[in-house]
Amino acid sequence: MKAFRATLLLSITLMFGGCGGEAPKPTKVPMPAVGKKVITPTQPPSSVEAKAEVPPLDTYTYDPKGKPDPFKPLVVEKPETPPSKPKQALEAVSEGATPLERMDLAQLKLVAIIWNVSVFKGMVEDGTGKGYILSIGTPIGKNQGKITQITSQGVVVSERYEVSSGKFRTREVTLKLYAD
Repeated sequence: MKAFRATLLLSITLMFGGCGGEAPKPTKVPMPAVGKKVITPTQPPSSVEAKAEVPPLDTYTYDPKGKPDPFKPLVVEKPETPPSKPKQALEAVSEGATPLERMDLAQLKLVAIIWNVSVFKGMVEDGTGKGYILSIGTPIGKNQGKITQITSQGVVVSERYEVSSGKFRTREVTLKLYAD
């Protein structure tokens, strides 16, 4: 145990014995004057004066030829188009036609009939929910149809259609208020 005490006393003395005294003084480093070049002794003077050549930069240009457009969707759904009719019939309908004349009768739904007036009136809706008021003589449909009769059961439309020989015939289509 005496050996342990002696070793402990010796280590404490050495540890505190090294501490103390004065702190070392800082050395001054000379600073170059502003605007003057500094030449270090490790560099030869000729290498400082020579300008280093910058390697030429390669410029990149984007060429979109043959590449897909990143902003277009990958999958595009095409709406179904009905078979096209002759251009003469379409041109006749499109010039000065009302919205009712631009729609097919199958696209319209009869939703109301007004009979508390001297002349009956009807109301149809298109696929978007927009309503149109009908009276006798109102042009309707793509086939130059006209309202000929309005009853409490529905609206009768007389329209022309083309038969295979190139002649036109008239048929009556009934838009019913209630489905049978």
